[in-house]
Amino acid sequence: MFIPLSGLFSRLQVKIFSYFALSLLAILLIATGIERVVINRLLTLPGSTQAELTQLANQATELINAKDLLSLATWEKNQSFRVYVLDENLRSITQAEMHPHFIFKLQYMRQLHLPMGDSVRKPLIGIPLVNAINSASPLTLVVQLIPELHPAQKLTQSLWLIRLLVGISVLLVFTSILTRYLITPLTHLKKGTQALAGGQLDTRISQHFSVKETEFYHLATEFDYMAEQLQNAMQNQKRLLRDVSHELRTPLARQELALHLLSKQANEQQQKNLSRLEHENQQMASLINSILDYSRLNNAYVKLTLSSVPLNTIRTKVLKDIQFEAKDTQTISWNLAAVEVNIITDINFLIRAIDNILRNALKYAGNNCTVIISTRIDEETCIIDIEDDGLGISESELDNIFNPFTRMDEARHSSQGGYGLGLAIVKQSIKLLGGEVHARNVEQGGFCISLSLPLKPKHSGKTQVRTRKLSSSVC
Repeated sequence: MFIPLSGLFSRLQVKIFSYFALSLLAILLIATGIERVVINRLLTLPGSTQAELTQLANQATELINAKDLLSLATWEKNQSFRVYVLDENLRSITQAEMHPHFIFKLQYMRQLHLPMGDSVRKPLIGIPLVNAINSASPLTLVVQLIPELHPAQKLTQSLWLIRLLVGISVLLVFTSILTRYLITPLTHLKKGTQALAGGQLDTRISQHFSVKETEFYHLATEFDYMAEQLQNAMQNQKRLLRDVSHELRTPLARQELALHLLSKQANEQQQKNLSRLEHENQQMASLINSILDYSRLNNAYVKLTLSSVPLNTIRTKVLKDIQFEAKDTQTISWNLAAVEVNIITDINFLIRAIDNILRNALKYAGNNCTVIISTRIDEETCIIDIEDDGLGISESELDNIFNPFTRMDEARHSSQGGYGLGLAIVKQSIKLLGGEVHARNVEQGGFCISLSLPLKPKHSGKTQVRTRKLSSSVC
């Protein structure tokens, strides 16, 4: 199957093909050059073999100097090599019979310290007997090397090892070059994506790319177009939220004022109807506020102001605020950890989340409920458990209670109010703070929501963080 060299990625295909072709050519050329340089060294006898053959030459010299040709002939026959002592006319001085093929190979006799070549399995090696003093002519010890000692036996493995090392080295070099060519634009794209996810909607990356890099420049312009569309969509959403807030709250305020004026002129029966209208008006205003809060948390760009806050400070403020909403028959207590701990968080978001959970508990756990808040530290995580002694909810609904507009029929009805947005806002608030929220039923009866918050949060992509120091008192 062939990839057509046309369309958007044709230039990139050519470049990648060129890189691979050059790398293959470089491997072949470099490997061939190295083989030519080292092959002579690979075909030279190792030092141990040379020393063994030199020892044979010394033994032959001693027998010649002793003029003991009979012992020399016996010595030649007893060697593991086929050896002969020849004169300058290449005849055996012991009158030993030589095979015709051996005589033919004498013209290709090699010296001991030179390469053996790889064409002959049993080369003949000539070693001059320079110390043979009882001879009328120069003598040479001719040794036929056995195949096991021929250096060409390991030549193939050595050459393949060289090719492998050269191939890996060249590929590493070309891979680093190709990686730099590909990774650099991808790095710009990654940084741009992270910045865009972090809320910097004015991020643009096409200026980091050259027009000559057609493929990557086109990708960068598409990214910029996407970022521009996203920025426009977010601006339109913010404008819509602002307009909705104004257009809905304004008539509600007018309606509230009209109801207040009517209440001064209404009789007792009319007062009941007006009270019902005021209640519905307040519910509508509360719903609008909740929808706007959830929308901002879920979609908008949120700025967090992180500070190091003692848990005791959070406890004091939460209990002080919630006491105004608790009935005399309802009890709320907060048990802190044994050791005072500071948590780096946005105190406003955290307190709002805890307040929503506590209001939920007071509303649905019963008029005589007890709510216990406990805190514990698990490594680098602060866990806040908010537990009531109410009826709890169905196990099948535990995964849904943090979804917007979720209401439990058996536990919540219209007389209690609520639109199912409180816990959805809790989930989004804790998520912005880098934590998690979980719900479970208590075995002894009751319901518990756990907030898991990092002591030092890693911020999500949709938040911009501003840090400041905060004393133990909260303004």
